[in-house]
Amino acid sequence: MRKFIFLLILFTTCQLSAQLSWVNLSEIQFGKLPNESADPFVSFYDRLNVDYRLDHFKLSATVENYQSPYSDRNYIDLSQLTLTYKKKYWTAKLGNYYETIGRGLILRSFEIPGALLEDFGFRSRNYFHRDQLGASLRFKNKRWNLMAMYSKVLNNVLPPIFDRNDRRSQSLYAISGEYRLPKKHKIGFNYMGLIDNGSDIQHLYSTNLSGPIGSALTYYVEYASSVDNINDHGLYAGVNGYVGDLSFNIEVKSYKDFIIGNGYNEPPALIKQHTYKVLNRSTHVTNPLNERGYQLDLYYTVNDSTSLNFNHALAINEFGNSTFTFQEYFIEWASSLSSGVDYKIFLDYAQDPFKGESNRLSLGTYWNMRLGSTFRLVPEVEFQTFERNDVMVDNQSYSLGMQIDKSLFISFILEGTSDPFLIFDDTASRKWFLGSNIRVKPNYKHSFNLFVGERRGGPLCSAGVCYEILDFKGIELRWIARF
Repeated sequence: MRKFIFLLILFTTCQLSAQLSWVNLSEIQFGKLPNESADPFVSFYDRLNVDYRLDHFKLSATVENYQSPYSDRNYIDLSQLTLTYKKKYWTAKLGNYYETIGRGLILRSFEIPGALLEDFGFRSRNYFHRDQLGASLRFKNKRWNLMAMYSKVLNNVLPPIFDRNDRRSQSLYAISGEYRLPKKHKIGFNYMGLIDNGSDIQHLYSTNLSGPIGSALTYYVEYASSVDNINDHGLYAGVNGYVGDLSFNIEVKSYKDFIIGNGYNEPPALIKQHTYKVLNRSTHVTNPLNERGYQLDLYYTVNDSTSLNFNHALAINEFGNSTFTFQEYFIEWASSLSSGVDYKIFLDYAQDPFKGESNRLSLGTYWNMRLGSTFRLVPEVEFQTFERNDVMVDNQSYSLGMQIDKSLFISFILEGTSDPFLIFDDTASRKWFLGSNIRVKPNYKHSFNLFVGERRGGPLCSAGVCYEILDFKGIELRWIARF
């Protein structure tokens, strides 16, 4: 009851003050999910985020709500409540907040906008984020960037149906300092302690150095280790720059026994995050327990409308006497045939022993064609093949999108696979997924997305973080409102 009263107060205040804004995400599913006894399965998810600003203060609150036919999965939860004070050099936060130390070697908080998690075991949906509950204080001027914090970190593997103490069973405290050296170089030092059941279980530190090399290069180096065991470490280094029309980025990594607590760190993956379906779904997920490797990314501008992108990534994991080496080579050509026709063509080759996939070859093309002043046609074709256990497997993806003025986009998606891991009908040699999306955006305040059909699940990566999407067959409607 208190949660409903809280929502009512926020809504009433919203009508009276121009300083209050809110965003609401609602999603209804009606259909079939994997290993679900209810058919059709009907569920409702809602997330309301409210911000109130007054002078140097900001009060934010987030309420999540999930309802399904099963009471043990349902909840209404005040998942975030934050008070922020910001004035000149100082920023103070109390409640739920996000802080990342360095490049995430010892701590990374995140929020993946619009992403919903549904664990295969718990089967309760919740927003995909990892925040901290506590307090932080930051001082920042031209020379110094100092931060101190204490928090209980969210274990987002557990949905809100679990007790808050179970979801935040571990605490941490940290201090972070960065000093700006002459010629725009920066040096930083960070310390963090992790607490479980009232006792310190890990003491960690990291140090970083960054800055420019001449006018065309910049670098960043960070090393992290455990105070208790110096063999546990994380190392990340990168340099990027340009030579004429060629820009480049070179990164290296070395991680050993470096999972912090329940996985509160997220070291850089050094694997290209693709927008293409068959490649995003096939991505390599970094294992901080034991991994070393590098990534090379080259981008060459041929002219104003044409570019060439090449990427090579390698990751090595050693477990006992076994060595697994992931490697990928990607090349993409992007250009225009005319002022209204843009296209991309890609080719990708990978060896992925983690998934048991050899000689994985992927290729495809994406087009954006303007046909008139208010109509665009967006076709995309992708194909992938690999060998697993002496069996050739292929994945296919075809989509046709139509942009009708600025407010309406309609797309049809057809995906097919011959992967025996995904075909449960002994008489079938291939499984097809056919679906359609209709996105309507009548104004900047409202956005509607309707999915009808069957959607293939699998890994999905965003902002360097990967999560699992479940297969779905039916109708799904999402509404985002902003005020």
